[in-house]
Amino acid sequence: MESTTANAWTICDPVHGKVTYPAYVREIVDTLQFQRLRNLKQLGTSSKVFPSGTHTRFEHCLGVCHSADKLLKTLERNSGVQISHIHRKCVVLAGLLHDIGHGPFSHMWEDFVHSGSDKHWTHEQSSCDMARQLFANNEIQLSQEAYEHYYAEQLICALITGNQEALNTLLTPDTMYLAEIVHNKRYKIDVDKWDYLLRDVFYLSGVVQIGTEFVRLFDHARVVRDGSGITHIGYRASDYRAIVALFEARTKLHIECYQHPTILGLEKMMIEAFTLAEESGFRLRGTKISEAHLSPDIYLYLDDSIVNLIETSSESSQLLGAQQLLARIRLRKLYTRLHTSTDGPCDVEELNKRFGSEEFFQVRKRIPYASQMAPRNVPLYELVDNEVRLIDGSEIVEEVMSALEEQGFFEQYIVYCKSSNPKVINSAREYLRSKSTNQSVQ
Repeated sequence: MESTTANAWTICDPVHGKVTYPAYVREIVDTLQFQRLRNLKQLGTSSKVFPSGTHTRFEHCLGVCHSADKLLKTLERNSGVQISHIHRKCVVLAGLLHDIGHGPFSHMWEDFVHSGSDKHWTHEQSSCDMARQLFANNEIQLSQEAYEHYYAEQLICALITGNQEALNTLLTPDTMYLAEIVHNKRYKIDVDKWDYLLRDVFYLSGVVQIGTEFVRLFDHARVVRDGSGITHIGYRASDYRAIVALFEARTKLHIECYQHPTILGLEKMMIEAFTLAEESGFRLRGTKISEAHLSPDIYLYLDDSIVNLIETSSESSQLLGAQQLLARIRLRKLYTRLHTSTDGPCDVEELNKRFGSEEFFQVRKRIPYASQMAPRNVPLYELVDNEVRLIDGSEIVEEVMSALEEQGFFEQYIVYCKSSNPKVINSAREYLRSKSTNQSVQ
């Protein structure tokens, strides 16, 4: 549901309610580059396990855009700062465009690309490439002044990537706090993380039980200065528990959803299917799919529908192996989970030798708890006689951290079998069970 006026665009978001955007946001949303996000599921393959998790990067990016604008207004209200029109526009559009470079099936695509020739690609890099293409191809001017347009384009990309070197040249000490809104590399608290956690919890409601104590995390945020005079976003000392709650939610979602054992095995199948398809000659407009990100003109047409393109390709005889894997996924004949261990890895090489095959593989699941992830150096303040005072928050941090049940990392090793042969599955499972029992006795 949406409505428009000459100067604004209003939609109803399931997480944020009725949201009104400035006209320049609508102009960008109505482009091929941004509309592509409608066909990218936020949770990748997770809907195969959690049927309600079908929301998209399109919704999330609109949510981050709104959240960035809302935080800017909060900082103005709480701190009395004045944010220039161009800086406001850059932060809002960085929120809108921060995920425009994601590949199919979310972060799984990065693993697929890294398994090929490009070991260092990130979706943030492609977000910048796609943003530049969007501005150029749609003749979108971020400012009437050519220099200011160039500056805004550079700043939007730096805010998306969190490139501190670039930000140091584009922002002054007075405006450096703007770098902590969309992609906060310094303290890891930003509206991107805030929105995707709230959104995922909403769509997984009733499936994963996670508190949203962090929902009002930014309400009392202020602009503060460190000892060098550089501005940051500071948080009320009593809100540090809400900061930790944000990272507790992240950990729980990783354990129970993002890295669910079935999903990890499914992602392995998907990557193998894409690899087989590419090795068999499948191309997207003449380009390897693992290299599509190198050309924004090609990447524009790469989304979750890539599965359908492979399945219906006229080169069906060459693509038979990939198509068979994708058919297994559709029918949920997934790789079988044989064994899960928290005591260390299994010797999968020995297992493959024993059965004379390459049917077995192992995935390591290592997820930091909030005690590991939550920032300990975030600026904290207290109000004393209506005056804002930065404090040494070490005592508060330690008090909250020491009360956490989990410390360090959640770690599991999961062994899977590619074969669907019941005899192979049962024999391997029994072998691993007996081996695990013998080791525990020793």
